Amino acid sequence: MRAIFEELENDIARLIPDDGGNPIEIKRCELPDEAILGDVFEIYYKCDRQIIEKIYLVPNERIRRLEKVKLKRESLLRRTKDNK
Repeated sequence: MRAIFEELENDIARLIPDDGGNPIEIKRCELPDEAILGDVFEIYYKCDRQIIEKIYLVPNERIRRLEKVKLKRESLLRRTKDNK
């Protein structure tokens, strides 16, 4: 499952799953030192889906998603200008 590093409060990192599920809260030290807000992680659970087995940073996924949103925003702005 993929999740976005959304918030950090009192050394607790909150990740929001792509599937719209409940936020995942873990200790900041469980993420890579270089992790920043907006980074996307692949999360692997043990068979019971209660215990996280591994968390991997998905390289360049944050940048790819930001670029996708930027292009969509530009497209919407062009459409708005064309309708005036």
